[in-house]
Amino acid sequence: MKIGSLLCSVGCGIIALTTAMAEDASGTSSEKTSLASSATSPDVLIGLVSRVTPEYAGRVSFLVDEARETPVISAKGEGGILITAANVRECARAYGYYLRNMAHVHLSWNGDNRTAAQFVTPQKPVEVPATLPMNFAFNYCALSYTGVHWSRERWLNEIDRLALNGFRYVLVTSGLEKVWQGFLNDIGATSSISSFIANPCYAAWWDMGNLEGEGGPVSAGLIESEAELGRSIVTRLRELGMEPVLQGYVGFVPHDYSQYQKDILPQGRWVDEYDRPSVIRPDSSAFAELAKVWYKNLESVYGIKASAFVGDLFHEGGSTDGADLEKCARGVQTAMQKASPGSIWFIQAWAGNPKAELLKGTDLEHTVILALEKKLSESNELSRNYQGRPYVWCELANFGGNQGLFGGFGILEKASGNAGGASGFGLLSEGLETNPIYYELFFERLNNREVIDREEFLKRTVLSRYGSTDPDLVRALSLLARSVYSPDGMREGCPESILCARPSLDVNKVSTWSNPNVFYDPNDVREAGRLMLTAAKKDGKLMQSNAFRYDLADVCRQVLADKARELLPQCKAAVYNSKDFLEKSAEFMALFPLTADILATHECFLLGTFLDGAAKREAGTEGEMTRNLRRLITTWTPGITPLSDYAHRQLSELIRYYYMPRWSAFFRANGTDVKGEHTREIIVTNNGERIVSRISDNKEVESVELAFPTAPIPLLHKPTGDLLLLAEQALQ
Repeated sequence: MKIGSLLCSVGCGIIALTTAMAEDASGTSSEKTSLASSATSPDVLIGLVSRVTPEYAGRVSFLVDEARETPVISAKGEGGILITAANVRECARAYGYYLRNMAHVHLSWNGDNRTAAQFVTPQKPVEVPATLPMNFAFNYCALSYTGVHWSRERWLNEIDRLALNGFRYVLVTSGLEKVWQGFLNDIGATSSISSFIANPCYAAWWDMGNLEGEGGPVSAGLIESEAELGRSIVTRLRELGMEPVLQGYVGFVPHDYSQYQKDILPQGRWVDEYDRPSVIRPDSSAFAELAKVWYKNLESVYGIKASAFVGDLFHEGGSTDGADLEKCARGVQTAMQKASPGSIWFIQAWAGNPKAELLKGTDLEHTVILALEKKLSESNELSRNYQGRPYVWCELANFGGNQGLFGGFGILEKASGNAGGASGFGLLSEGLETNPIYYELFFERLNNREVIDREEFLKRTVLSRYGSTDPDLVRALSLLARSVYSPDGMREGCPESILCARPSLDVNKVSTWSNPNVFYDPNDVREAGRLMLTAAKKDGKLMQSNAFRYDLADVCRQVLADKARELLPQCKAAVYNSKDFLEKSAEFMALFPLTADILATHECFLLGTFLDGAAKREAGTEGEMTRNLRRLITTWTPGITPLSDYAHRQLSELIRYYYMPRWSAFFRANGTDVKGEHTREIIVTNNGERIVSRISDNKEVESVELAFPTAPIPLLHKPTGDLLLLAEQALQ
């Protein structure tokens, strides 16, 4: 399949589908056969409507017509609608457009809303704007930082949302454990299986060649359950006309693998903490042999011959010593084409990769670059030059799954047309399920080729997300749009809450690589919260909206995080153990229970519900997934290193039972002058970058950290508390 073949054929002629019955308009069996050959089933559109909007079942019909350039929505019969599009995928996207822009049904990671929903029939046909042809979903990291807590049911819901929003390519990594198990057995490296395969919580960095075996050994039961999940994901994606993107073979083998020693490129260590897998030289005959084994196992596990692959060589500082990069790229892609002729190789553009020499060795017709972009200020140009290779412009607004108000309104509002030459947009944040207002704008951008009017977008969002037309709510979102959603330049995600930081009087950020600068006026966030609170008091129905409750809690959480930044320097300025110091430190500590109580009012901010999905995926050792997930979002590694707190979360139980005890131990009056705290320096090298990380040698703090992955703490599985009352306290 060449990249130029952007819309897959769905057969000759026209096929009509309705949610009442699967009715073939032409009555010919040949058309049904032709449609089935495109790896999609007409019934899936019936199922999509029934799952997403069961109240509309029987009122929505679909007409698949390959001659249709852009979808159209029209009235049909008594109170029904007809969606006509070129294929099943475009039918699903058009239905998503209808729900968002006409029916005002709001679907999001952070609360759905139907209080303003109304089934409408257009008086005249409505043309659905075209989307770019290569919209891509998911970063490797997102599938560990976020996707690892998605059960099978949750995954299938997510695929429905991807279809409604217009994605075509979706990264799938669940099941690679089984692929590697078969691959290592076949190449005679059976003894490496238990030490090489990583737990799904750490699979992202294993798949990218940064580490091996972390969180293992992985049980046989979990390997099988992940393979079953991967097959379910792949099947549903293809039913809806989307294409799963699977892991291509780029030469990874265990770092101690010695069978092809002369062809091995050692890769050193990642972030000075982990042995990387070695790489078999892709221009060697050994590579061709191993790639053949890899693709055999890949097809066996997933049950498909993939048309799209992803895989990066020398990711984040991997060694290129002794490698001819042009020949390496050619070797990787030659093996891909032998395994799946016409397939596409997606390559991440990140941290200096892909190097120009490597890119030169790729096939122009079968290579697409995922251009990860963390500069979200409106001054950024979207255009790229990858030696003529097409690229996908990928937003990168989140790192580690951290929670904090952040986004890029300016750039998304103005990125009209084809995004400066891009072939698609990519949802490539490291973590998801945050900042629903920003992502609502991102999904609008996928399906809107014009410059977006901010005021009109916010009005529509308030109506759909909250079921309200209150101008106070529009003003609240406008304040957020001009402040936390309009960064001033390049940065690694949101300004972090220092409540989650390893305690120090000098701390101004949480994770090693983040940017500590606050680029917005905190008063804008506080005022937005007050406007939301005022609106809730005027209209009691607002608190019935799950989406509104999430946003109010999120804004209050941000206000308290900003308050912590204000208070900590005041603690430092006070004389230790003086009345002023004790008062200020007590005021700082009071932010923890209030934050925890506010977060407890919504299920999206509960550690218990976060762990529940991962627990459903466990099929082996009890706690195999949840134990690793608790470590991933706290210390990351088994010890205290510069990776600690990289994936910190503001979840109620974490605030109360992890972050608060750390700071309590730090402030505890035990005769030690906190201003004379002892620290150790660690120099981190990654991709040639040297970063000095200072880690406090507080043994009480460290004991809290190391015990947490298995500590018996009370977990919440349902929301609790009075959000309105708590918001009053936070916003006073």
